[in-house]
Amino acid sequence: MGKNMAKIEDSEPKNTSGGYHRIFGISALGDLMSRVQSTVISAGTELERIIISKVDRISDLDEFLQQEEMPEGVFIAPKKQVKKCKTLKFPEGEPDFMIFKRRGGKQSCHVVEMKDGHVFDTKKVVGERDALHAFISQNAPHMPYRVTGHFCCFNQDSVETILIGFKNWIDESEAMTGRQFCQLLEIDYDEIVNARKADQPANVRHFVKELLKIKEVRDTFKDMS
Repeated sequence: MGKNMAKIEDSEPKNTSGGYHRIFGISALGDLMSRVQSTVISAGTELERIIISKVDRISDLDEFLQQEEMPEGVFIAPKKQVKKCKTLKFPEGEPDFMIFKRRGGKQSCHVVEMKDGHVFDTKKVVGERDALHAFISQNAPHMPYRVTGHFCCFNQDSVETILIGFKNWIDESEAMTGRQFCQLLEIDYDEIVNARKADQPANVRHFVKELLKIKEVRDTFKDMS
């Protein structure tokens, strides 16, 4: 995990900068905040990359699904790969991960939506819950193993907090902490969390440095002191 996780200094302003410009009325500050938002998005992408690198990735999901008995172990198919699968049906979109596990003669499939945060508006929660349920109901009857659905909030250690963040629109069995997710995959949760924290000091320094380059911000500090 030597690669940087997500650094503000490596990001570029996105089309969200116009909204930040309107909030602050300062173009340079709008660009900086847009770069922060880009870094947040990059952090989610990096999380997926780390997870995939630590688990056996299924090379051909259509071929894998034809097996009545999967090999012993844990296997993962990320969203892009799931989307290419011709065997599955996607009534309302594809999930972030499909995780297949066989241990002690028991095999299962876990359909997972991954979240970096844990608080969402009701409309988003209901939409994603319905999409996950629709995917499982369409595909589970054709799979030779038990299929369950989960919403994983990777940075949250409390199932109860996840349920509150999802406005109790999901069942307790569907709420999954990051640690539970890593236990399912048989990988080290703390190692991933610590790696993702590595760039935090650099992000703070870069943000403050860029902030103090903006004349309007420096003038505001002077007025407040």
